Amino acid sequence: MKRTEDQMIEIARRKQRLISRAEAQRATLADSFRELRGPVRMADRGLEIARFLRAHPVIVGIAVAAVMVFRGRGLASLAGRGLALWRVWRSLSSWSAGPLI
Repeated sequence: MKRTEDQMIEIARRKQRLISRAEAQRATLADSFRELRGPVRMADRGLEIARFLRAHPVIVGIAVAAVMVFRGRGLASLAGRGLALWRVWRSLSSWSAGPLI
């Protein structure tokens, strides 16, 4: 009877050691995932941008054309032209979204 009782005590001790070890491993994993949170967010954002550009190839074409056209110009000139293009785009977008009679 004493032997069975000793075995049960040893099993309970082993169980407690395993529980403690699992808790330590979970804490280590949680720390590792916290460290990866920033890089994973950046990768997700990159994938979102890639999906958007893949779904809107016209934007990619406009960007490539803009780089080719404005390659040798200064940043201020480029910003001014970009603002002008944005204004044209905005006015065309509002015009095309107007009420249909």
